[in-house]
Amino acid sequence: MSNTRALCIFSSVLGNAAVTRSLIRALDRVPELDPTYVILNADDYLSYPAPWWARLTNPWHSEFIARRKTELVRKQPFDVLLVYTWENAVAFRDMANRMPAAAMMDCVPATMDRQLRLRGRNNWKRRVSHWVHHRAFRSAAAEFDQFLPKTSDCLKSLVEDYGVEPSRCAVTLAPQDLDWWNPRPRSFTAPWRILFAGNDFERKGGDFLLRLYSDYLAKACELTILSNDPDLASRQLPEGVRWVKGATREQLREAFWDSHLFLLPTRQDFAPQVVAEAAAAGLPSLATGVDGIPDLIRDGETGFILPREASAEQWAEKVHGLLADPEALQTMSSQARRFAEEHLSLERFDRLVSDVIARLRAAMEAG
Repeated sequence: MSNTRALCIFSSVLGNAAVTRSLIRALDRVPELDPTYVILNADDYLSYPAPWWARLTNPWHSEFIARRKTELVRKQPFDVLLVYTWENAVAFRDMANRMPAAAMMDCVPATMDRQLRLRGRNNWKRRVSHWVHHRAFRSAAAEFDQFLPKTSDCLKSLVEDYGVEPSRCAVTLAPQDLDWWNPRPRSFTAPWRILFAGNDFERKGGDFLLRLYSDYLAKACELTILSNDPDLASRQLPEGVRWVKGATREQLREAFWDSHLFLLPTRQDFAPQVVAEAAAAGLPSLATGVDGIPDLIRDGETGFILPREASAEQWAEKVHGLLADPEALQTMSSQARRFAEEHLSLERFDRLVSDVIARLRAAMEAG
């Protein structure tokens, strides 16, 4: 029996790089699979200049670049198709119509639209854009055989907004290399250290975080901010705040290992890698309960989930409560790591991907 030839069109733009690495790792371990990878990256926006109409919306721009970059490889014969991001599902729905296909994504147009509306972005241009992309993805979703949504919220939207059968879906969460993140022993004593990591500082709740720290936490702990957002250079950071720019993966891990709490008061997110990384590092998280974050935090066990409308006083109450009870904080740390071992392992992700390939192969054989 010949190998199954798979065209894999993934993305490393923004926060997609980690998932793409996990996908490649998983697919490379599937027996008798011959994958061809096309990875879309930020440089492609310069390499493939888009016409004016494609730049009218970000998804159209992304879809145009994906089609241009894959022009030659799409002429080769393939047996199955795998894409990552809903935009790529739309861009290659014609291929999905001709062969068994699977799509992985952290959001869909409906979940993206809901979060933007919660942030007050609901003008007529935004509504028209959503209507166009919502219809396009609904049409594309009908052509795909299998889905790997990252969160239960994304799964719910696939089923309720796009008519996808639940049996065609498996929630992946955000897989982590647990051996690499294996935490070293922490001392749960002062000086207390809290951590924030995120590049889109404003969207991730950075302004709220700085007010929270300055007004309520400065006397109780130190704050480290890991971010490459250039906007931070123009800010007057409160005393006790350390900004680390351009951190390597090793430096990121050190920061997670050396901290006692991870804070993410994000305004818009789907399945943030940093929350999963915190769990893998045994670091309890306090985060806004948007989209897939409740999938990554067991409220009251591995951290706390706070509503979007929670005040700085409510956030501070949770932080001070934990810092005043080191034993509870240590227990929460152990439970966070245990949650990662049970739900975020690469081995679990590998099994899900292998099962998807098996289903695509069965669809091939069924004709």
